[in-house]
This record gives sequence, structure tokens and C-alpha cells, in this order.
Amino acid sequence: MSETQLLDLPVDILYLIFPYLDVTSFVALTSTCTALHQPDIAQYAPYWSSAARSTFRVPNQPVVENDGVRWQKMYRRLLTESRCFTWGNNDETCLGHGHQQHMGSPFGRGGIGPAGRRRPIVRARQHVSWPTEMEGIEKLGIIADMQCGGWSTNLLTSKGGLYGVGVMDGQARNQPAKPRPSPLRYPAGLPHPSERYEPASAIKQFSAGRYHVLALSDAGYIWSWSHMNMPALQVKFLNFELTVRENHSSSTPGYVKKVVAGWSKSAALIVGSGIVVWEPIKRNARQPEGEEDAVLVMETAICPGTDFQRSVTSFEPSPASIDIGEVQNFICLEEYILFNTHLGKVYAASIVWNAQSKAVSDVREVPLGTDGETKFATDVQGSFRSFAIFTNDGTVYTGDLGEHLHGLFRTTMRPLDRIHALQQTQVISIAFGDYHFHALHAPGYITSYGTEPQSCGSLGLGGHGNPEGQIRGLRYQGVSGDGRLVPHASLHGRRIWFEKEKQKWIAFITSGGRDPEEAKERMRMLSEVNVQGEVSEWFEQEGNAWEQRFGGDNTQSEDDLGTYFALSVTAAGWHSGALVLVNENKANKIREACLQDPVEAPEGKTAMGEKASGQEEQANNRGFLNRAFDYAGDIINWFNGSPRTDTEGPGFRDPNNPDAFVNPQNHGAVAEDGRAYVWSQDSFPRLRLANGQEMPGEVEFSEWRLGRPEWQGRVEGV
Repeated sequence: MSETQLLDLPVDILYLIFPYLDVTSFVALTSTCTALHQPDIAQYAPYWSSAARSTFRVPNQPVVENDGVRWQKMYRRLLTESRCFTWGNNDETCLGHGHQQHMGSPFGRGGIGPAGRRRPIVRARQHVSWPTEMEGIEKLGIIADMQCGGWSTNLLTSKGGLYGVGVMDGQARNQPAKPRPSPLRYPAGLPHPSERYEPASAIKQFSAGRYHVLALSDAGYIWSWSHMNMPALQVKFLNFELTVRENHSSSTPGYVKKVVAGWSKSAALIVGSGIVVWEPIKRNARQPEGEEDAVLVMETAICPGTDFQRSVTSFEPSPASIDIGEVQNFICLEEYILFNTHLGKVYAASIVWNAQSKAVSDVREVPLGTDGETKFATDVQGSFRSFAIFTNDGTVYTGDLGEHLHGLFRTTMRPLDRIHALQQTQVISIAFGDYHFHALHAPGYITSYGTEPQSCGSLGLGGHGNPEGQIRGLRYQGVSGDGRLVPHASLHGRRIWFEKEKQKWIAFITSGGRDPEEAKERMRMLSEVNVQGEVSEWFEQEGNAWEQRFGGDNTQSEDDLGTYFALSVTAAGWHSGALVLVNENKANKIREACLQDPVEAPEGKTAMGEKASGQEEQANNRGFLNRAFDYAGDIINWFNGSPRTDTEGPGFRDPNNPDAFVNPQNHGAVAEDGRAYVWSQDSFPRLRLANGQEMPGEVEFSEWRLGRPEWQGRVEGV
């Protein structure tokens, strides 16, 4: 009788063996022969998803749960490449980069420091409109997840440690802001995971609400923070007991599957009970820390029909919950609970919480589709007053409390919205702030939507009320300068760019390019919304092809992921953040490709020809840049609808001022090392518009990299 070989086993048996192998052993096994190296085995999605989530504590992403290639690539790059970027309103230093450094002006201000380096000038900044790396992150290790709170940004490491910047509750007077990541503390006797592993304190999943953070530990403890400087409180319940021990089964009654810190409530999905809601707990600031380590929550409410669990047979679920199905995911909005089930349905329940009642209403199904469509929901996401529903055919619905959920419970619900740029574009998740939101797409890019209050930079599209943001499709209106995207942006979205060189490119072109005089009539046309929309789409196509333009074959790698590959996106209030994998080698090659090599010139000459003197060359540069400033200033005035008085403020045209527009580094013409960028000879684009009109000018017409979009009938208002 011959021995059974490994390859003789059915593939289903192999799939049962794989979970017992660590990554090194699994890769070694699947590399031994062609039969085991085929994608169905070597890139087996459940294995790589489990490996990435257990090793790095990365949250599950239901939309790409079965994408083995993605999880495998993520696992490989998470070891060395995770970076945290934030942008928007920097109230209470919630962005984690509280100061901006300007290198001293090439004309002298800031002076020359040791080793001939220009000394940096440091000042605080309130608004950040371009994604910027958080400071002090590298010492924390691998970042697995990040979430924005109302006045904070919170990070989870692969060791299970939680850290925060800003303040937990911006309305409290006794909370000093944390400009750098600080560990969230535990009661005395429990170590922070950065010190040593302890199942009771190592966090496997957390949620940031408006003014508190909830977390679930490996052992099943629920921890709640409402203050950056004070230890957490363990959450216990009067009405039922949680399963708190190591290696507990997910089918055991009392097992906590997920916690959610909502706008004004806390919630948890608990086996045997369903979705439980309670008032967020706070530690008494005047009470000594050692006297209170846990709080017994007396008043809770359970969302009806959410207790059914397919794998649990030790208790009898309610009849209604069997028809509703097993809860897959849920969110806690300002006044509602929203959840989806394994039957592909979405339900909502109203939270009634006042002096007379602490309850959650009976659930109502949220209708999906129109005209007899049948949609199978796979996920729900949202916060505050906004939400998104994902279906298995790539449809993404968005809605809010006012026009949708209020209507479902009070009058008639208006059909959910379907933004064109979100449909069938591999959207994984959507993160909502107060007035803006972002979508994360599977290829690793992020798009922005909504409103940017007071030009705070929350959309991450650059500009901060200047032409750089307007050329991306933002129109700033009203006394407060709120920024709203042109209707054209709903067709393909507007991507967030992480490369600083793109910011320089935008700054240069929007100042008029190589010849502001020639471009001034085209730039003035941008005051018309349709022209602005089309020009912004042209810039979108060019910017999205950055690696193709400057990287060539050098940007390709064996995993084929982008240089900046976004793993997750988060938003709250007026700020946002993203966890991004950055391939530094590829980024440096592209960065270098954006710069011109220095040219040796004969004695008495420069690369641009003969110059009478250094002063004359400097004067010519100033004259060119001052002309560029004049037209850029006009654009600001046209878009804002009123003159900008600050453009005439002290030092705005002073070349010795590092903030001045005429500083070539701010203008986007040259880099800090003095080398010119390759676009320093480019012109402001000249397009043939969709209505047949040709933009004026003397330069050649600009070509569309992907073709001019068809606007009519596809963009509302165009």
C-alpha cells in the first residue's frame, strides 16, 4: 500500500492545515512546487487576511475580505512602510504636527546655520490643507489603525497599544492638548502594551467617538477613555455578564464582538444579547485615580432583533431576530443604530434617551434600490449624522439623518443617494466628518467629497483658500470662506495627493506658469464654474498619472502597489487622517525625476545665458514672480467674490519673507536645493471646452491624458 502524498489530499484538507502554519512556514510550503504555488493556494484569502489581522491587528475590511492578493501585499509592506498622515483643522493640535517649519529664504531671512544650512523658521499653523506626516510616530512601531475623534487623532499599534494626540473632550476645561502621540493609560497594575503583553490591556479593536474612546482587549475587557491624561475605566454591566478570559470562543454568550464609540452614546455587539447601548462613562477628575478602576453601567438599552447568532445554540434567540438575520456590522449615529445582516439587509433603530426613557425602538428595514432592484448589503459605515451602505455589486449608497432616517421613522424616506464617483469604483470604506467625507478605493487611493468649513483644509486637496485648492475644483464662498467642490467632481472624484512635489507643481501652474501674461485671460475664465470644473478635471488626470509621467519602469515593483498606498482613511469634525504604505525607494526616484540636473555654464554666464550681475538676476526673478503674484491674486479675488486685503500685508511680496509668494520655493519653481523643477517651463493649460469654446492664448492646446469626459447628463447642474 503506497503512502498518501501531500498533493494527493483534497484542496479542502489543505485549507484546514494552513491556519496552523506561521507565515514563514506557509510561504516555504507554497514555494516547493508549481501545484502549491498557484494563486488559489499561495494567495489563499482567508489565510492572508487572518495573518495580517492577527499579526498587525489590522481591522477587517468586508468589501475586500476575499482579496488574497491585497492581504498578502499588505502583510509584506506593513513591516516597514506604514505612515500616518493628517490634514484639516488643527484645533487642540489634533493633527499631531503642531508646527510648520519654513527653511530660511534664499534671500537671507532665517540666516545660515551650522554646516552652511539655512535655519528653519518655526510657527504654529491652524489649518493644514495638504496631507502631512504626524510627528513622533516612528518610535511607536507598526501602526495598525488610526481614527479621528472630535478633537483628537488616535492610533493603534501592532502590539495593541493605543496612543492619542489633541484632547479627548474639547469642551472640557481641564484637558491640556497633546501635540505628540501619548499612550492612553490603564489603571494601576495593568501595563501598557508597549511595556509588556497583557491580554487584559492589549487592544484588538477600538473606536473613537466625538469625545470618548472605546476599546476591546484580547481578553474581552471593554475600556473607556474620556481624558488623555487619565487612566481608562473598565466597563461592566448590571444586567448581564461579559465573557472575560483568554482564548474565549466567539460563540460563547457574553463574548464582545465589537465596540463603537458614537457621537453621544457607547455601544457593543455582545453574543447572546445583541447591540447594547449605554451612556459614555467619565472618570471623575477630582477623584484619586486608584479609587476607581471600573464602572458598573446601570442603564442600558438593547436594539431589538439583534441577538441572533448562527453559530450559537446555547440560547434561544428572539423569533424576530431569526428573520432579521445575524448582525455583521453596525454603527452608532447621533440618534440611530444602523446595522446590516448576513441576509443582505440593512435595518435602523431610533435611540430614545431622556429622563423618561432609555430605550432603542423596534427596527425598520432601510429600502435599497429602486424600480424593483434587489440589492444585497455587505457593510454599513458612518458617524455623526451621515452613513454609507455597500452592496455586493459595487453600489455605494450614502445618506443622512435629516433626509433619510428621519423620514424612515417619521414620514416618508427619500431614496438614498448614489454619487457617480463611488459606484463600481472598488470603494472599501467611507469616513465622515461633520461636513466632509472621504472614500478609500481598493487600488489604494482616496477621494474627497462635501464641504470644507472656513477653508480649513479638511478635504485635503490643498490651497487653503488659494488658487491651489481652486484648481482642484474648490469654490470658496461666503464670509467664512467655506469651500465646496464643483459639480464636475462628482463624476470621478478628486483624489488626495501625498507627494509634496505635486503641491509645488500646482503652485507653479496656478501662478500662471512660465508666462503669466500669456495665461492671464485663461486664468480669468476660471471664475465660471463650468470652466473651473473642466480645468480641474484636466489637472486631476495629470496628477493621477504622476508615476507614469515621472517614474516610468522605475515605479513598477513585484507587488505592483502604488508608491503611496492608502490602507485606511478616517475623519471627524473638521479634520481627517490616513494610514498609508509609503515605498520610499520609489518615492525618491520619482522625486528626483521631478528635478532638472544642474547645468555647468561658462565663466561669467549661467545656464540661462549671460547675466550682468547677481543682483540683476535676482531682480528679474522678482519681477517675473511679482507678475505671477498679480494674476494669482486676481484669481483669489474672483473666486472669493471680494478683495483679499491680506495680500497687501507686511512682507507678502517681500522676498526675504519665507511665506511670501515671491519666494521661489513657495512659488513652486525651484526646490530647496536650488534646482529647478521640470515643469518650470510649462504653461497654464489651454483647453478646447465641452461647449465648443477654445480657451484664448498663444501656446498649443493641451491634450487630455484620458480624454475629455462627457459632462452632459452625467453631472448634475452641467
